[in-house]
Amino acid sequence: MIPKMLKAFSSASRVARFRAMGKAFSSFALMLVLSAAALAQSPIITSVSRVWARGYQTILINGSGFGSIRPYTGNSRAIRIIDNTQGWSAGYAPTGDAVTLQITSWKDRQISITQLTGAYGTGIYSLLANDQVTVEVWNAQTLAGPAKASDLVHANNTNQYQYLGSPDSNAPSGLTMDASGNLYGFSGQAGTNSSCLFGSGCGTAVEMIKNSDGTWSENVLYNFQGGSDGWAPVGIPVRDAAGNLFGVTVNGGSSTSCFNGCGTVFEISGGVKTILHTFQGSDGATPLSGMVMDAAGNLYGTTPYGGSYGNVYELSPNGGGGYTYSVIYNFNGGVNNDGATPQAALVLDAAGNLYGTTYSGGSDTYCDTYQRGCGTVFELSPVAGGGWTEKVLHRFVGTLGGFHPANALIFDSAGILYGVTQGGPATIHGRNNIGFAPGLFFGLSPRADGSWQEKTLLYFRGGLDVTYFFTDLTYQNGIFYGTSNGGSSNQGAIYTLTPQGQGQWSESAIYSFGQTNSGPGSRVIFDATGILYGTAGGGTHNRGVLYSLP
Repeated sequence: MIPKMLKAFSSASRVARFRAMGKAFSSFALMLVLSAAALAQSPIITSVSRVWARGYQTILINGSGFGSIRPYTGNSRAIRIIDNTQGWSAGYAPTGDAVTLQITSWKDRQISITQLTGAYGTGIYSLLANDQVTVEVWNAQTLAGPAKASDLVHANNTNQYQYLGSPDSNAPSGLTMDASGNLYGFSGQAGTNSSCLFGSGCGTAVEMIKNSDGTWSENVLYNFQGGSDGWAPVGIPVRDAAGNLFGVTVNGGSSTSCFNGCGTVFEISGGVKTILHTFQGSDGATPLSGMVMDAAGNLYGTTPYGGSYGNVYELSPNGGGGYTYSVIYNFNGGVNNDGATPQAALVLDAAGNLYGTTYSGGSDTYCDTYQRGCGTVFELSPVAGGGWTEKVLHRFVGTLGGFHPANALIFDSAGILYGVTQGGPATIHGRNNIGFAPGLFFGLSPRADGSWQEKTLLYFRGGLDVTYFFTDLTYQNGIFYGTSNGGSSNQGAIYTLTPQGQGQWSESAIYSFGQTNSGPGSRVIFDATGILYGTAGGGTHNRGVLYSLP
């Protein structure tokens, strides 16, 4: 009896054990199947935002299963964009990529790319309209994939308005924008009056009106008459809260002290132009840039001539509808090392201090063949009870230290001053830039003791990149934008200066001008939606264009 019972018990135990083992094996097998399925599952791309014909843009890749990694810039085995038409790739490639992706965010359901470093609007690594591109994404953890999506490169909507020259205007040399998105600018040699230099017109003040259908119309606010009325307006217009425009002319006004007149300061209000000051030579002459306005309505500007080595001036409302002109500082050239020939507009800080550059001076030695001194950065501070105190913040030393700053400085959101010089080392980045030196990008940081620390942040490379003749920089969302000659077509370029962390900066031409427009002539400006605007030469009538980049 007992042996039979033990045998039966033993058999039942074996069955139970086998059943338990079977369940465990089934669970393990199921885990293996599920794990293998998870590894084999490719990510899915549901949409890719438009890819434009330029290097700098935001490309959003939406989907699922991308994995989650920290933001990074550089090659990744998990992403690639291929220009099938042109035959190059950006991102990961087994044999090395031609263009580097700058990825700002990588989440499981969305990847954000903001730049294809090295890709131009035209050139060797080009994104041309109607090129076929393929986006490939692998899972960042498992490398399962890739998911693929294809699209055509969309054309940049660049030419918004074709200028006629006469009777309307040439492309303005500087732009400002009102709250409605309309643009204002000055054109130096255009308009209905042909009595000025070479019979090409004495200049215009124009308003560019954005229509409801997205097109643009031009409204000529004023035609300059030359002579005592002034001619050749320059710089970026100052627009006050009431919509009045303020600016300067290089020539006209007084004809006694200067060959073509010493220039004027003017206001345009309701289509009526009023001269606020006529330069006499001794109090300033030939202003080459526009002005800035403080909260009290005072206007400040520079002239490269007048006094001994140029000056800074102020126009203050006198309460009777007019303005009182005064010179607040005369430069001394190399004698006191404080600079000479200021050409750029000034910038104001919140405390009312003025900052600017001088093209030359700062030392008594020759920086190049023609100019004594390499230029300076200066500060003018108001003194309680009246007057101003001048302080040199930096003296340029030439070659690797840069020379000849000719553009306005600009603050970032942290209160650091930035600028560019037109001259720099002739050989940099392994390139011999014979005949020109493409300059450098610099920053000035305030110290606790009131002094400023200057640092060279980047040398421009020249060649097919950013070359001579810079316009003023624009600061937008942590990135600086500028225009210059050069670019892959050698017809001019829009470039960006982007911080890379640890004091490093990168420079990239985000758009190269081509056959339909060339020679960008104004700083770029952004509207409330992030669309970039500027002016350039060329166009249908060869009088310039208003362009945009979405």
